[in-house]
Amino acid sequence: MKRSSLHIGRVYKFVHYEDVWIKTNLTGRNPDNEDPHEWLKIDNLGTITVKGSRRGGFAWNGCSPKWNCLHFTWGTPDGKLDYFTEKPMTYYASMVHDAIYFVKGSVNISRKETDVIFKLLLREAKFMWCWKYFFWVRAVGWALGKWERKGGQRGVVINGYSWMAE
Repeated sequence: MKRSSLHIGRVYKFVHYEDVWIKTNLTGRNPDNEDPHEWLKIDNLGTITVKGSRRGGFAWNGCSPKWNCLHFTWGTPDGKLDYFTEKPMTYYASMVHDAIYFVKGSVNISRKETDVIFKLLLREAKFMWCWKYFFWVRAVGWALGKWERKGGQRGVVINGYSWMAE
């Protein structure tokens, strides 16, 4: 049986066991095409890959914050199930966003670009609260540590993603 975490006593809401990718216009970010991170790869052509096929899968809690109390999970809703993906509407956006945030101090992508990708993926999923969620990640993301890259490119574009590639 697959577990929701490799850490004893830790359970995550979501675990994804396959690699997923998005194609962006954030090119030239990895000129040596290095792959130093366990869960994330950003190639020089702008493709960002979350490596869910590694070890026990990529685990995260969806949109934050969440906490457990009285046998319920309380916190930020992840939206209704999407008809095409059969996952909550925020599933892929929160996965990509969290994967980049996990390695924020060592990737050539800014917090602003990461948050814009989150918003664009929410909008692609037709999530009606995408602007509200984007506002909150922008408002509290600064408190979550140092980023390698500051500022960011204007006009971030997503040209495709693996979960709707067929």
